[in-house]
Amino acid sequence: MDRAVRILIITDSISIPRHGIPYDETWIYYLKNEFKGLDIIDRPMRGGTTSRLVTEGGGGADLLEFYKPDIVIIQMGHAECAPRLFRKTGPEHFFMNRILPRRYLGRYISFIKKHRTRMPYRTDVDHSATERNIRTYIERCVHQGTKIILCKIHRPCDYYISKSPFIQQNISRYNSMVENFASEYEHVIPADPVKDFHDINRLCIDELHINAEGHKLYFNEISGIVRKLVR
Repeated sequence: MDRAVRILIITDSISIPRHGIPYDETWIYYLKNEFKGLDIIDRPMRGGTTSRLVTEGGGGADLLEFYKPDIVIIQMGHAECAPRLFRKTGPEHFFMNRILPRRYLGRYISFIKKHRTRMPYRTDVDHSATERNIRTYIERCVHQGTKIILCKIHRPCDYYISKSPFIQQNISRYNSMVENFASEYEHVIPADPVKDFHDINRLCIDELHINAEGHKLYFNEISGIVRKLVR
């Protein structure tokens, strides 16, 4: 190879700096600092879902074909696993946005929040679409010889479960999908940054995002896999 190994990182908000987590305490910063001889490109998006893999740049080319990476690191899934109170499509969405007078919208939302539970099937992207998005992306990676490090989702903290009782159900299903893809495709390597013995309640700074120690765990797991792939 006549160029540096190229790594493309596709993430959601877990990897992005925020209050209390400066950029130089994120796992992406640590990775770039550890592998300075590699060409590392990060493409984060707050609230990003796997739909990006098949849409950005026309069919997802912005996240693969235009860069031709040797390795892709995918860390996402939180947004599409999260049970919601409202769907972004369907009859209720049409009613709220096209029929219900604006002056009543706030009252309607307040009523729903008091009487509705966040159900596992009411997500921004359903599981079948998520699986289809990732499989399509994997097939494209296989075609051009790109390895994929596919991260599992860390389990929810108690606070998150109190707000969304079914979140663990969706996370477990996503993580099982990761394992299935790793078994099916030799190009896919699963990563499990936060193990069962780690205290997730101590690692989370809110219902979802991790603190500096959590970013270190992501770095340790992912860097170990990268080191094996590039040696």
